[in-house]
Amino acid sequence: MNKRGHRWAWVLVGLLLWWGVLGLTQAATPPPNSLPDLQEESAEPLAEGSSTTRAFGAALSAADLAQSAKTPEDWGKVAVNWSTAIQALQTMSPDDPQWVFAQRKAREYLANQVIALQRAEAAGAPVVFPTLGSPVLDEQLGVYLSYLATFGPPDVLVIGSSRALQGINPQTLQQQLAQQGLDSVRAYTFGVNGATAQVVSFILRRLLTPEQLPRMIVWAGGSRSFNSARLDRTFAAILTSPGYEALVSGDRPELGWEDGVTRGGDEVSPAEELQANPIAVTSINGYGFLPVTDVFDPAMYYRTFPRVAGRYDSSYQPFGLEGVQTSSLRATAAFVEDKEIPLVFVNLPLSSDYLDETRLFYEQQFQSYLQREADVGDFVLVDLLQQWPTQNWFFADPSHLNQTGAAQIATQLAEMPTVPWEKLSSSETETVESEDE
Repeated sequence: MNKRGHRWAWVLVGLLLWWGVLGLTQAATPPPNSLPDLQEESAEPLAEGSSTTRAFGAALSAADLAQSAKTPEDWGKVAVNWSTAIQALQTMSPDDPQWVFAQRKAREYLANQVIALQRAEAAGAPVVFPTLGSPVLDEQLGVYLSYLATFGPPDVLVIGSSRALQGINPQTLQQQLAQQGLDSVRAYTFGVNGATAQVVSFILRRLLTPEQLPRMIVWAGGSRSFNSARLDRTFAAILTSPGYEALVSGDRPELGWEDGVTRGGDEVSPAEELQANPIAVTSINGYGFLPVTDVFDPAMYYRTFPRVAGRYDSSYQPFGLEGVQTSSLRATAAFVEDKEIPLVFVNLPLSSDYLDETRLFYEQQFQSYLQREADVGDFVLVDLLQQWPTQNWFFADPSHLNQTGAAQIATQLAEMPTVPWEKLSSSETETVESEDE
């Protein structure tokens, strides 16, 4: 490659780095039609056949392919070229003077490879079902169906609201249970923003089939999901959604769902009402978990978000624990008991910054309520509400955990003797099967 060629290599590599930073914040959007002109950077000629030269060549190929990539296969080739570039840089010896530069460059290439993989997923994402009124529920349903196609039903299903979505890391739970001797246990997190007890009941009792249910359910959340005195906006959106209409008509969610076809009979529903969208591409991973790296710093947080005292918090005004949410909790507890699926409820931690006098008053009512319901419904209660009052490094905001907190909660749960993990052991399964025979 001549000197002019090397200059163009630097231009395109810099261009792709800029594009990668943009793409990481807008991962589900298509690449821009035009890219800005950047000032050329010069570089000294590199030795022919060197690791750096091979890496630049693969990076140039990736940049060139990305200009016209449209299909999943196209974007897959882009990702492969970024991988080739990374591998070329990794062959370099730490004694080589170029090694530090190569490692920094490899990080850039890795970021660009992530973008290419996201583009490939977005370009090939199948439709699953008409919307159920919640983008996160739609996405979780699609990812869960793909997980089922890969592994079958998980042994442990973590379910709940956004606090569950980012509050219990299922992969950490698997790893910690393996250290307890349960090395074949698999876990998945099915968290949905705004999921109340009614929404959880709907997912478990109506949306999923018996064959798609886990062997144990860990329901994680807090009092806001059980406040029957307030309008349940998430469940109301489900009831008025095209997906709910399709479900009532007899359709079942599946990968590659065909728009407008009612599988429960011979009727064809209006296409405009039953149109399904492809699975969204977000930061939710293949195990349904949303890793959040933010660390709650009150001094910084309240520069962006207003501080709302508990007495003015609409989540508690009004507040009542008897009503539709309690009925849904009891119906769910009875349902899983009938299916012989152990149920564990985890009352997740809240920061002391969140738990002012007013909120703490309501949360203490909820703690007593949970204990009564656990006794009646025969499920296990793990109450962690005030275990981290000042440990803000476990939180992403006043009421949601970050990935550090989520890993710690998973570790705690795996080590708790009150959680009936023994029911997931292979010996327990063999005993049940022999009794059935």
